[in-house]
Parts: sequence; C-alpha cells; structure tokens
Amino acid sequence: MRTSPRTSIGRAAIAFVLATSLAACGSSSKSSGSSGDLSGSIQVFFGSSLTKAFTQFAKDFEDAHPGTTIKLNPGSSTTLAEQIQSGADADVFASADTKNMKKLQDGGQVTATPIVFAKNEMEIAVEPGNPKKVKTVQNLANPNLIVVLCAAEAPCGKYADQVLEQNNVTVTPKSRELDAAATLTKVSSGNADAAIVYVTDVKGAGSDVDGVAIPTDQNVVATLPIAALKDTKNAALADAWVKYVTAPAQEQALQQTYGFLAP
Repeated sequence: MRTSPRTSIGRAAIAFVLATSLAACGSSSKSSGSSGDLSGSIQVFFGSSLTKAFTQFAKDFEDAHPGTTIKLNPGSSTTLAEQIQSGADADVFASADTKNMKKLQDGGQVTATPIVFAKNEMEIAVEPGNPKKVKTVQNLANPNLIVVLCAAEAPCGKYADQVLEQNNVTVTPKSRELDAAATLTKVSSGNADAAIVYVTDVKGAGSDVDGVAIPTDQNVVATLPIAALKDTKNAALADAWVKYVTAPAQEQALQQTYGFLAP
C-alpha cells in the first residue's frame, strides 16, 4: 500500500514529538535524581549565635532533600575548633570569627576556601525593662552592677573585651561563661544585670531580655566563615550544606530574620 506524502509527514511529526518527550523525561528524571543523590547525615559544628538560624535552615534543607539529616552541634567556636583538631566527628565548621577557622586551615583540617556568609555586632543584654537603667558601655563600670561576659578565649569574649578596651571601660565580671548562649542565660535567668553578647543573641531571646545598642563607632564587627572539613565522611552533603547556607536566600534570612549583618 502506497503511503501519501501527507501521511509520512504526519508520522514523522509524531515520531519527533515522542522523541522530544522522551528526551525531556530523561532530562527531568536526571535532574530530579541529582537532588536525590544527597543522602545520609553530617555533623555541623557552629558558633552558638547561629543556633536559631541553623535550626530552621536544617529543617528546610532536610525537607528539600528527603533522606538527609543535618546534625547540629553549637558551642564556643574556640572549643569546637579544638575538638575538631582532636579528631571530633565533624563535617562542616561555621565559626563566629576568622581566627578559629584559620587554626583549622593551618592544621590542615580545612582545605577548601572558607566562605564569609554573615557578620555580627555586639550589644548589651539587660533584664526585661532594663531595671538598672544601663544606657551605655560606660555604665557597665558601675560596681553595683552584676556583669557577666563570655570566656576570654571565646570569640564573644574576645569581642566584648575589645569593646570595653576601646571605650576605656574597666569591668570585673562576676563570671565568664563558655559561650554567648550561656552568658545570655545568666541575664535572662536573673543571675546577672548585664552582659555583652551578639546583637543576634539579644534578638533571638525575644522577651527574655532587652538590648542596649552600642554605637557603631564604639562597637566591633564579627566575621563568620563556613567551610566543609577535609575529613568529612559525606563530602557531597557537606558541600551542599555549605552552598545552601551561603546562597542569597539564606544570607537574606540571616539579615532580615535573625539580625546578622551582610557579609
């Protein structure tokens, strides 16, 4: 039976459509499969000032990548860096300062180039309603005030000391706590009148504390880098988490929702 030219053209068109559809399906399946390549878990070590942000980021990331688990380990960046140097099971490190990240680079635990994804500033945390009427950094020198600071070796303690020094203020803290979270708890629990912590800590505490802003020319800026660790057991997931945290959407959330500064 002889086929008409019109029939041949019609069949060719159908064949082209089918081929195109199959190619598109293959491409789509490959694309969706690429996100499915992420699986397993990673341990993320990070400065405690990032706790609220990273808790939400981890939930969103896991929702977007079923089969993955982001295990969060907040703390003093100094302590965490020491643990990593001692062989702690960690895959990603986000530091509250560049000094502790540099330690890991010098020690060979970080070989990737760290990415600065946020900055932070210091603020005075006081009890709700500010009953002791703290208005300035200079007020912290009042011997009747119970002031607590982060440990001197922790980034938040180092920054607090810098704020006091450059403002010529001498403070004898009642205690020096392990990290920013523990320091802030002293104020929110009523065991201290004031503390110098990060702006983000005060914001994250909600109604538990009030904040007294430190003017920019009297303040210091903390720089936060993040990097996957050389000995991670899940490099694909570690790299994906770093890319996720440093993406524009998350950087915007860090600034607008959690109070960090632009990197």
